[in-house]
Amino acid sequence: MPSDNTSPAATSTIANGNFGGILYDDSRTAAATAAPMPGMTYTRTSVSDTDAEPDLSDSDETAEPDSDPEEQTSDTTTSAASATASTTKQTSAAPDMVITETTTAAAVTTTTSAAPVTTSEAATTTTTTAAATTTAAETTAPAPASTVSYAKNTYSALNHSYVKAVWISYIELSVMYKKNEEEFTKAFAQMLDNCVSLGLNTVFVHVRAFGDAYYYSELYPFTKQLTGTLDKRTDFDPLKIMISEAHSRGLSFHAWINPLRLGVAADMPSVPQGYAVGKWYNGAENGKYIVNVNGTYYLNPAYPEVRRLIGDGVREIVSRYNVDGIHIDDYFYPTTDISFDSAAYGESGYSSVESFRVDCCTAMVKEIHTAAHECGSALFGAAPQGNNYNNLYTLYADTKAWAKNGCVDYFVPQIYYGFENGAVPFAGNVDEWLEIVRGTGIRLITGLAAYKCGAEDKWAGTGKSEWQNTDTMLRRQKEYADKAGCSGIALYSYNYLFSPSYTNAAIGNEISNLKPLLTE
Repeated sequence: MPSDNTSPAATSTIANGNFGGILYDDSRTAAATAAPMPGMTYTRTSVSDTDAEPDLSDSDETAEPDSDPEEQTSDTTTSAASATASTTKQTSAAPDMVITETTTAAAVTTTTSAAPVTTSEAATTTTTTAAATTTAAETTAPAPASTVSYAKNTYSALNHSYVKAVWISYIELSVMYKKNEEEFTKAFAQMLDNCVSLGLNTVFVHVRAFGDAYYYSELYPFTKQLTGTLDKRTDFDPLKIMISEAHSRGLSFHAWINPLRLGVAADMPSVPQGYAVGKWYNGAENGKYIVNVNGTYYLNPAYPEVRRLIGDGVREIVSRYNVDGIHIDDYFYPTTDISFDSAAYGESGYSSVESFRVDCCTAMVKEIHTAAHECGSALFGAAPQGNNYNNLYTLYADTKAWAKNGCVDYFVPQIYYGFENGAVPFAGNVDEWLEIVRGTGIRLITGLAAYKCGAEDKWAGTGKSEWQNTDTMLRRQKEYADKAGCSGIALYSYNYLFSPSYTNAAIGNEISNLKPLLTE
């Protein structure tokens, strides 16, 4: 459940995700200290601290079951500003979000698994001729040479021209903890029936949240959330069941992964060394390829081997399962502290750590996009923060460069602001994002904050009471986004729509007013 926001003292780490966060370094983005990166420009709206809008603090994803809660504080960055980079090369625009089937041959990929790679029932034969993937940033090293192939999946992805989506996080899947196949299927089917009843047509479902897998993987250990023990598999494949149930209802299924976040420190010794992460944890790569930030480990995208593992994880999913998309949120760099990647930066030749990280993040995103399209017709989408100043200057995610270079097929920015928000008003932020994707072919789906309905938005300045004084916020936001030219909406999250312990009268009224627009 979303925690109360507090205004933290400056620290060396940042809040990392509207879906959850850790400590935030407010000194890095203060107006007096924030300096443009080389080759980049930005503007910044002057807003007082009392009007600050936290892009990162309100979250349903605040604690891992059976572990210590993630420490969560607020992001006091106030800018609605944009930032641009000129470090990448122009490529073709991404395809529209419609039913598609790609024709690119499956690329050979480096395996990091302990067991031989197998293929899904829907996969075709393998190929062994593709070269190593290149990165978006010319100055970052390419991924390692390929040694093992993933099959091309012949499944033709189901994606709707107008998207009505909901996020289903690992928190929401945790209610199926230790259930058998029949109970798991029944519980997930009920979740999907609820989605259909609201008129939704797409689900973004967590399949890897902490370097684990809600599916049978040779690259990542099986999640402990369904068995209680890391890498102990259920006797049924959860992802296969979830996809089947979604498709039987005409729902598009996008596999949601957190590419960089791994487990808490206490869980890391349990990762078998047959997996790359387990090997790196027990080897010289600990502190380089994987890094401990405030008790949680993260992959470091500065290294080609790490980006290859992330890409291979996507290849594995797309080649073996009939997913309609691969989806990431805003968990990018977990800290601004130089120690996170000081070794890689020192060897990079870059004169700015910020530009180095931006290029590494772009290279990672391009690798995911390439992997998804190599192995099937699945789309690749990202759900960054709504606030692009935060994206660039604290998470090192250059969304404008991603759009310009066709690194994603769709964006679902988390535009979790009211119309009267003093720092990042909803309408202006939607317009900013539409300008980012203009002429690229990339679809813009508007992420909406169902969880804020009826609550005080104390970081919104003069608009802090707006969500309390209306029961038509979500309806009006959808209407504005539709009129502006967006390709759909996504609601965060399932629990706030359907779970009694999360919903309230205000949310119920909002959904009642929104539903006619979703079911018409």
